[in-house]
Amino acid sequence: MRLADVTEKTQNAFFRCLHLEIPEDREITAIRRQWYEKNKAKGLRAKVLILDDGEFGGLCQYLPIEHSPLLGEDLLAILCMWVHGYDHLAGNQQSKGLGRFILNSIEDDARTSGAKGVAAWGIDWEINWMPVNFYEHMGYSRVDREDKVVVLWKPFSPDAKPPSLKRLATPPSKGTRKVKVTVAANGWCGCQKYLDARKAVTGLEDRVEYEELDAPDVATILHVGNVGGIFLDGKAFKPYAPPGTSDELRAEILRLYEEKQ
Repeated sequence: MRLADVTEKTQNAFFRCLHLEIPEDREITAIRRQWYEKNKAKGLRAKVLILDDGEFGGLCQYLPIEHSPLLGEDLLAILCMWVHGYDHLAGNQQSKGLGRFILNSIEDDARTSGAKGVAAWGIDWEINWMPVNFYEHMGYSRVDREDKVVVLWKPFSPDAKPPSLKRLATPPSKGTRKVKVTVAANGWCGCQKYLDARKAVTGLEDRVEYEELDAPDVATILHVGNVGGIFLDGKAFKPYAPPGTSDELRAEILRLYEEKQ
């Protein structure tokens, strides 16, 4: 198996997060492509794991920490690591050492490029996407947290400085008579949230103040107990639960609006 760059052969798997069994949503992949195109010149490494049989078994994204949602210097920061966990296509490839292979490859790249270590963000939960316990098992240490979001790192040099989580000076604001809906999903993963929010607020212009922040700009990625998302009157909507549907979001917006009247 090998990690391959985003090319004509691998781009479909990468921009669709390995969801090759369903039709492509071009609005979502457009946001991911925008993120990729804007950040590859800043050192973004976007990789797809190709198994020995040619199937796609995983992917990862990482870049110099100066261009990430983490604060630090002379480190590479992991934005996403994902090993195929579905029954279709490549089948469930988790618990087979593929995550270890990807992480070891990232660390090798960091050492070769002169970085003093690797940083990563994870979530303190049991779900198999960016779990903190995976990184701890691989020798990473916790250095910062906000709610369930944890920053971890593995230094290679004694003079390496630990990273921290970038925080907002001002959290999302609350609406007055209307419900303030703020969307700030990250450009490498949470693109579906934009589409859900746009659909949920359609026809509610008299009840909603809608604000959509630019996904590829790391300065606008919100860290208020989660890594980007949808905020209703300044509070995250379902930050650590399945995203649900636009109908559920619309119902919550209407409930909050009625409370204001």
